[in-house]
Amino acid sequence: MNQPWPPQQPMQPPQPPQQPMQQFQPMQPPGFHPYQPGFPPPPRRGGGVKAFLFGWLISGFGATLFAGLLVASYDDLSKIGLRVMYVVFALALALAVGSVAGKTGGPNPATYVAPALLAMAATFLGTANGYVFVLLDAGGTDILEAMLEHEPGAPAEFWWKGLKGGIALLGLAVAGGGVFAVGNLVGKRQRQG
Repeated sequence: MNQPWPPQQPMQPPQPPQQPMQQFQPMQPPGFHPYQPGFPPPPRRGGGVKAFLFGWLISGFGATLFAGLLVASYDDLSKIGLRVMYVVFALALALAVGSVAGKTGGPNPATYVAPALLAMAATFLGTANGYVFVLLDAGGTDILEAMLEHEPGAPAEFWWKGLKGGIALLGLAVAGGGVFAVGNLVGKRQRQG
């Protein structure tokens, strides 16, 4: 049987014009322009763990170095020379630990707490260990054993009395406060740079 008309196909709705595929873009907060000049870069997160580890390494090395300096110079070192050397050591330690803490910790002051405490401990331990090393150098293990038996607190007493109390505390303040000051300065420069 012949049909005069071709078979009709069902009507299909018109197709919208095809657009090229777009990649998924995560939503950004209003005003966020990651690549436009004139806008500050997103804040860099600091590494508190790195600041702690580097602070620990530098403080340990510094304390050992200072104890060695005391052993090398105790014959010629006066009390005033010891006090000056102690404060200079605390300042140098603050500069070294603070700059590393600022670089690794960024502008976040919370990351400077542990390095500051480590620098303070190194300032104390460098002096106390220096006393022990001097005893070993001057009198050998017999004197060290006698000190440990009768006066185990002698290294701390030397730190306090040999440095006249106030100077001893000044060294701790210089070490701890210096780490915060230098870390803050270096951390802000890192953020701007």
